[in-house]
Amino acid sequence: MISREPHFIFLHFRPIMNYKYAVAVLLLIWGISGCQGCNKKKGRDKPDVSGINAEVSILRFDLDLQGFLKQDFEAHQQMMKNKYGAFYHFYTAQFIAGTDPERDSSDVAQDIIIKYLSDPYIHRVQDSINKYYADTKDIEKDLSQALKYFKYYFPTISIPKVITVNSGFSLSAFTYDEKYLAIGLEMYLGPQNPDYDSVGIYQYLRHKMSREYIARNSMEALCNLYLEKSESSRENTLMEAMVEKGKKLYLLSYLFPDAPDSLLVGFTTEQTLWCEQNDYEVWKFLNDKDILYKSDFMDQKRYLDEGPTTQGMPAEAPGNIGSWLGLQIVRKFVKESGRTIPLSELILKYDPKTIAAKAKYRPSKSVF
Repeated sequence: MISREPHFIFLHFRPIMNYKYAVAVLLLIWGISGCQGCNKKKGRDKPDVSGINAEVSILRFDLDLQGFLKQDFEAHQQMMKNKYGAFYHFYTAQFIAGTDPERDSSDVAQDIIIKYLSDPYIHRVQDSINKYYADTKDIEKDLSQALKYFKYYFPTISIPKVITVNSGFSLSAFTYDEKYLAIGLEMYLGPQNPDYDSVGIYQYLRHKMSREYIARNSMEALCNLYLEKSESSRENTLMEAMVEKGKKLYLLSYLFPDAPDSLLVGFTTEQTLWCEQNDYEVWKFLNDKDILYKSDFMDQKRYLDEGPTTQGMPAEAPGNIGSWLGLQIVRKFVKESGRTIPLSELILKYDPKTIAAKAKYRPSKSVF
């Protein structure tokens, strides 16, 4: 178990009498702690993508669905089918009727849809969505830019239709049939939204339930679709699982070249700073436990799943700390390779074992 002292950073200084020396020390500390996060953006390319057509125009499925309460049912259903195609059948079967959309493609009965939309709770949640997302132009802009970068690095990808839904607090962003990218807007109503209490969403997840995460989570869903690689499997070692997750986060860092690590990994600013300051002890902890090169699925879940903290580490250590570590290993591999490997090759052709071996990741202990 990692002890809280003295390995993790607690800075203790004797009184410094010389003012100039004090300023120099403070500047040095600022340079080490404050700029660590800044340096993570160093080397991220921002290619000219102005000539790439990937403009997003969001389709408000959640608003159109409300039309069933105001218009002729048959006529409105036909409009929904024409506008949303297979996604309409998928949504009504999965989220309204609760049937298996792969087996039951028949139309969901009128009374089931009307009853669902008339439910006071569903109506209240939709009112919150309408309030927070009366305008989605900023989301369209962010997604369009990220998709242009994605298309630049992976020219063969197709740009999906982007649809907003009320997923009943189940999915924040997901793809369907390779043609649709759906965003559950009720999952981005702000950390203080009272409905998150009623559905039992954990506090440690709520900082990510805000507008700024929509584009990031949407692009992660597309990465999962096109890269088709699961980080966790019973065959992978913990190291391989961390690096596989790190590859995805590294790709996201190029789709959002101005994003801080906190947004990429899903940590708070404080959690990210803690990881940067304690990377040596985190690495030592995992090495001392002798688990990095073992195929234990429970270890993968322990260090790669979301959680309020990481078992065995101080309370400040966030859950999913293995993802952050995987990102650092991939960055070290890119640095050791002289930054000559195209991003698409790194993601598609380099396996986690090779990356881990060539990265030679060994964080140094803080001078303090």
